[in-house]
Amino acid sequence: MGNKIKIAAAGAGIVITMIFCYLFLLDTDREIALAPQNIPAAGDGSPAAVPSDAQSIASPGFSTVGPSDNTTDVNQMSIKDKIIRELQKNYGDTISEISTQASLYGVRNYILGMFPEEGEKTFSEIIKQAFPDFADAIMATLKKLDVYNEWLADNEAILAQMSESEKSAALWEKREALFGEAAKEIWSGELLATDARKKTMQDTMAVLQESRDTTIEEKLEMFQTALHETYDNSPEEFILEYKDMSAKIFFSLDSVQEELKGLPPDQRQFEMNKIRREMGFSQDDIEKMQEYDAVRNQRWEVGLAYMAERDAVVAASQGKEQEEKLKALREKYFQDEAQTIELEEKDDFFRFKRERVHGRN
Repeated sequence: MGNKIKIAAAGAGIVITMIFCYLFLLDTDREIALAPQNIPAAGDGSPAAVPSDAQSIASPGFSTVGPSDNTTDVNQMSIKDKIIRELQKNYGDTISEISTQASLYGVRNYILGMFPEEGEKTFSEIIKQAFPDFADAIMATLKKLDVYNEWLADNEAILAQMSESEKSAALWEKREALFGEAAKEIWSGELLATDARKKTMQDTMAVLQESRDTTIEEKLEMFQTALHETYDNSPEEFILEYKDMSAKIFFSLDSVQEELKGLPPDQRQFEMNKIRREMGFSQDDIEKMQEYDAVRNQRWEVGLAYMAERDAVVAASQGKEQEEKLKALREKYFQDEAQTIELEEKDDFFRFKRERVHGRN
């Protein structure tokens, strides 16, 4: 029960948050992997092998990424700058509304996960740059949501023993104590009406995450059935149009990744192609994605080799000597992309320390 209420508390924009995170990661992945000048070099400094039409590989439903006049400017943006850009694009029109401010709760947690060392400080800086006129209001709203969720956790056992009417009265009393009349805007009727659908999908994902006694085909059938039963003829039906997002979510399941990682490369690619076919992608889309997978594989091989050599440099040097060696190392492995890697590392973001998720990165 507590988790369900927390979804409502934090999720005034949970669907928007999910799509924001998806689009941000998609945008970053494309900038890293698709532009020809950004394909990592081989360890010896020579250009890596790239499919001839790699720059045209793009996820269906979104514009193809290729060379453009502002490619260099975009690639030189830091991770923080990219987040600011996405926040302004997706939330800027309605950020004055408290319901939109509350919907940033999930985005904040996403950013805290990206910057575990100084997450709160980083998020505050991002919000101040993205929405300077509303930064204080946003932070105050999110702080109240933290208080609300802490109260839910502290009182979960008591709430569980109440009748539905008593529970509802207690929840609204706390919400209005924290937010006043604005509570009705945050916990709107539409949000509460969709909460049951979200909970159904969440429960399905929890089962699939731990499902080791079913095949990938069976997991995919359960996943697609749950998606349609949850969102068909609902206000969030547009989610079903995001095949890319659904595929990325499915590939992110631990149980799916464990099975894929246990397969030889050729068999793994065969299974990934089959999953995409079942999810409705065309053969042309699948072939382009397979080439994209090859680019990713090459990128990870180079990236892991770079990280191993980088760790050795960090362990054996310090100060200016270390900086110079790392600069040379980045140029050796990444050439034109070296500056982007440097900006990311200054933000304490190491793309090749992330978990490898086949079908996603």
